[in-house]
Amino acid sequence: MSAWKILLRKELLDLSRDRRTLVLTVLLPILLYPGLLLLMSGIIAAGTMRLKNEELVVALIGEASKELLLQRAPPKTSWVFLSRADVEKQLADKKIAAAVEAPADTKALLANGGQAVVQVLYTKRFDRSVEALDRLKPVLESLNSQTLSVRLKEKELEAGFVQPLKTDAVDLDFQRDLGPLLASRLLPMVLLVMLLVGAMYPAVDLTAGERERGTLETLFVSAVRPLDVMIAKYLTVSAAALLSALANLAAMALTFRAGLTLGPASVNFSLSLTQVLIMLSCMVPTALLVAGLSLAVASIARTFKEGQSLMTPLMLAGMTPALLAQMPGVELTNSTAVIPLLNVALLIKAAVLGNVTGFQVVLTGVSVLVCALLALLAAARSFRREVFAQPPAATAVQTQSKPEKAV
Repeated sequence: MSAWKILLRKELLDLSRDRRTLVLTVLLPILLYPGLLLLMSGIIAAGTMRLKNEELVVALIGEASKELLLQRAPPKTSWVFLSRADVEKQLADKKIAAAVEAPADTKALLANGGQAVVQVLYTKRFDRSVEALDRLKPVLESLNSQTLSVRLKEKELEAGFVQPLKTDAVDLDFQRDLGPLLASRLLPMVLLVMLLVGAMYPAVDLTAGERERGTLETLFVSAVRPLDVMIAKYLTVSAAALLSALANLAAMALTFRAGLTLGPASVNFSLSLTQVLIMLSCMVPTALLVAGLSLAVASIARTFKEGQSLMTPLMLAGMTPALLAQMPGVELTNSTAVIPLLNVALLIKAAVLGNVTGFQVVLTGVSVLVCALLALLAAARSFRREVFAQPPAATAVQTQSKPEKAV
């Protein structure tokens, strides 16, 4: 067996015995994400139900508002009568949920066929205030419909007269299920971040960690080529990164398949074999890329703690493309398919939504592989620098190992 294969088997064996690595790469995604998403859906459902059943206080400003809404309070809502100045203060103090102000001449305007603009005062900083707005909307819409119906009857007109063209927007993709939309937002971020996390800890441990323990120098002075050492470590870190991403992908896919309830919306989503293969086509070269970057950065550190500190900027830089992929208007095109890491996030997003082409998949894969090669060269340069720093130590070891001649 080749030397690098022996070293690779040794590194993988050591990695499998490291409990922290197993927790970060396998157990954490399997246990955390399903539990976290189920907990989130439960909290959202419970919070929505609590708000629906909570008693809210809404202020009416002026006599016109009293005449309009006094007998039409929404369910679980009570009225109080305040001035505009008191309303703003009590709304800021969260003593009331919202307020309604109608023009003083509302009655005359409605009677003469005019239009009265009714203001609903609320704040988005306060969940109960948003809930109060949702409760008031049906009441005001009902008043509008009743008044309009009376006017049309008096004029002997049909309801379509006031709205000759009605627009009804139907979302064919997500009208029944929000699963693909939610998955396209979560999967790019989760998979990219976990690829980085899966590579960073092993990279630091196999370089700065071994240097701190004194085992890295032993490898360099042994009868093993530095190239074999680098290949073994590079493939080990790549395998750890890919394993972490696959574990997260499997956990997220099983969670979406089981179904979630986020308030009134249901979330169900299943990945097809084609979607999985498209994701793997970019995740494998991305694992090679982040492994090379992680090893290149970790090789600079002299201690494990220093290596962890150096990984923070790399993590932030890796998260940025995932965040940019969520911006409106940023989609996978032939141009964005050559931007490292951003193309991976956009490809995963497009694969979930089902609007990716084969050329874009190939272009993304080739682009990431080229960057992975550059990252590998950077890691090799770091290892070469480390090897050149070893001859004095190697000479010392050889000198100590020679038996002294008898005088």
